[in-house]
Amino acid sequence: NNMEKVLFLSAPLVERIWGGNYFKNTLKVTDNDNNFGEMWSVSALKSNSSLILNGIHRGKKLYEVFEEYPQLFNNPPYKEFPILIKVIATSDDLSVQVHPNDEYAQTYENKSGKTEGWLILDYKENSSIILGHNANSKQELIEYINNHDYDALLNKVKVKKGEFYPINSGTIHALGKDIVLLEIQQSSDVTYRFYDYDRVDKNGQKRELHVKNAVDVTTIGKYNETIINCFNDNIKTIWDNKYFKVELYNVNNVLQLNNETYSIVSVVDGNIEVLDKTLKLGDSFIITSNAKSLTVKGNGKLVVTTSK
Repeated sequence: NNMEKVLFLSAPLVERIWGGNYFKNTLKVTDNDNNFGEMWSVSALKSNSSLILNGIHRGKKLYEVFEEYPQLFNNPPYKEFPILIKVIATSDDLSVQVHPNDEYAQTYENKSGKTEGWLILDYKENSSIILGHNANSKQELIEYINNHDYDALLNKVKVKKGEFYPINSGTIHALGKDIVLLEIQQSSDVTYRFYDYDRVDKNGQKRELHVKNAVDVTTIGKYNETIINCFNDNIKTIWDNKYFKVELYNVNNVLQLNNETYSIVSVVDGNIEVLDKTLKLGDSFIITSNAKSLTVKGNGKLVVTTSK
């Protein structure tokens, strides 16, 4: 029988050159001193999958359950679990990157493209991100690169807690240091590294760049998405794109979540009780097709992502 209404998920940690000790000291999800930069709250990528923590599927990887029990996910038409959700905590600037769209990624990488969104959960006074660029044509983009004039090329923006930044494929972007955020994205790991501040690793090596691919896929034109601060508003559709819909819910004592197909739920603030488990920032779970609704308790904020 397969009547699980909720799948609770483990969240593997990933070391990054720009990571730090947030997951040890603040979230307290590890005792390890490694420079962890990411916690993959919901992952069905085979390289680093979440495990199911409860019920008859306990110990299985999310991608295995998705493949073996499609009825838990409303028998979707797609072959792979479509969403990847991470908590990211930066202690240094990330490299400047761009992701391809589906068409390009399928042609050149045999993978799906990557559209993603960032919900800022914490920051320091001058924390900033790179969002888009100032070149008016591909030719101008290439000239900026040849002249190494990245300061003039890249558009820098200061962030605030609660802001949501949509990053469509083709958008040049980078996180700066001292930011904690929830990232919601198409489940893909295709990234083209455009610029890395000429950094070298401990062996004096620069990290590989993919400038030709990056230029190929970069959208020309200013970044012009609307930035909302969703912590200042009540329940709100944060972002509705062609791949997924993202909503924010405030939980004050009791909230009923309605579920049409299956819902991916991530706690971004406070403590939330689900069935008999208490969840906090970074914990995620899936409401399966077996539940038309689910009651949650506590005080905090939830992000609910539904795939298209």
